Amino acid sequence: MPDLAFDLRHLKYAMLVAEHGSFRRAADATNIPQSTITRRIQLLEAQLGVALFERSKTGARPTYSGERFIREATFGAEHLSRAVTDLRQFRSAHSGVLRVGIVGSLASGFLADLLNRFHRKHENIDVVVEESSSQSIAAGVSQSRLDVAFVCGSPRLADCQIRPLWRERILLAVPATHAFASSESVNLEDARNEVFIVRAHGSGPEIEDYLVRQLSGPSFRPRIMAHDVGAENLLNMVARGFGLTLSSESALGTS
Repeated sequence: MPDLAFDLRHLKYAMLVAEHGSFRRAADATNIPQSTITRRIQLLEAQLGVALFERSKTGARPTYSGERFIREATFGAEHLSRAVTDLRQFRSAHSGVLRVGIVGSLASGFLADLLNRFHRKHENIDVVVEESSSQSIAAGVSQSRLDVAFVCGSPRLADCQIRPLWRERILLAVPATHAFASSESVNLEDARNEVFIVRAHGSGPEIEDYLVRQLSGPSFRPRIMAHDVGAENLLNMVARGFGLTLSSESALGTS
């Protein structure tokens, strides 16, 4: 196995080639000579003892071993980068970093107010927010990657303190022209034949699971489309008629 102290730039270039699918396109995107990228990836492959890419006239794609290595190494590089950032902040006399996992919106409501008050009271502490599903950020606390997580429901997590803080209504987002738009309240069952759209990441998988549990029945499963967009653009897609979605009451602060 290679020395773990090998130049991390070698890994960076491998990640760029995998992302762009070509040594040339990676070079164009970074304004770095293609020969430099090629040479450093060759050094990395020599250190590892495996070929990371299959080269062809149309580009380069990771080998099976290369894909696994780049995926795992990227995860490690992100943690290393975070560790370096934390060390620099500590040496710069920062009091510390608080890593917070959230599900849902910070547009308004309890959590938005809480983080705002904390930030004003402790300006010398950097608050780093990660948005994901309840399961993912709860795992982040268990693994000490996050300091605190605000999740939906009441999960049981070993070695963690858990307490309920607030409740929110679940809202159905519909286009202004939809028949439901004039209703004060809607039974979710009445919307079972509608197309629902959710985010592919963040709270999206959790909302999809909720819709499936609430609306599925014998020989029926709700039609749900996942889109790789942020919360704001998802609501914009609802307004344009792509489908309906569920949201929390705190999202009412979103323009």
